[in-house]
Amino acid sequence: MPTMSEAHYLRSTHSVTSYPKPSLLSNMDFELHPTVSLKERSFNVLVAPREHFIQMLNHNLNLQRYKVLYVTGNFSGILSSLHRRFTELEIRRGFTTFQLMTILEEANHSLIIIEHDPILYEDSAELVEYISQAMRQAAQEATVLLYSPGIDPFLEDLAKLADRVFYFEERAQSTPKLSVKTWLKMKDQKTLEAFS
Repeated sequence: MPTMSEAHYLRSTHSVTSYPKPSLLSNMDFELHPTVSLKERSFNVLVAPREHFIQMLNHNLNLQRYKVLYVTGNFSGILSSLHRRFTELEIRRGFTTFQLMTILEEANHSLIIIEHDPILYEDSAELVEYISQAMRQAAQEATVLLYSPGIDPFLEDLAKLADRVFYFEERAQSTPKLSVKTWLKMKDQKTLEAFS
């Protein structure tokens, strides 16, 4: 199974995606984005800016057709921004690696989305391989998506057993340029005094 560093990537203008052998593909897809299609009973990793992932979920009406489990760690940068129309979305929190493994073992959903929390692995790095195997095992019954806004060593190890890895680069923010007129106004601006 290819690792993130060994995987063959197909580059598009927006993302980098690795694809499994055609024999592993099945009929049902969870289409999150035109370049992110999750195959039934597969283990997938998605690295994308938070805003991009939130848009993928909020603009995907098809997700309402499935029983979805959203697993978060100690905190979530996504849940508070999701639309309230997700009526079939069950949310579970795994505060430890053992809780996360239990959640994966007990899951009976069509789609399992796991929001990566590197804090879970700081004191139990030796369990990363077991968590990856648990995600792979869960993918025998459901489609599993491990999401992260960035890459870290724990995510790289977790992704070693993934069928697909999707990577969206964050677009560089252009620094706004000040006009001479605006700069002169700012240069002469005084700090306002505080009033009590």
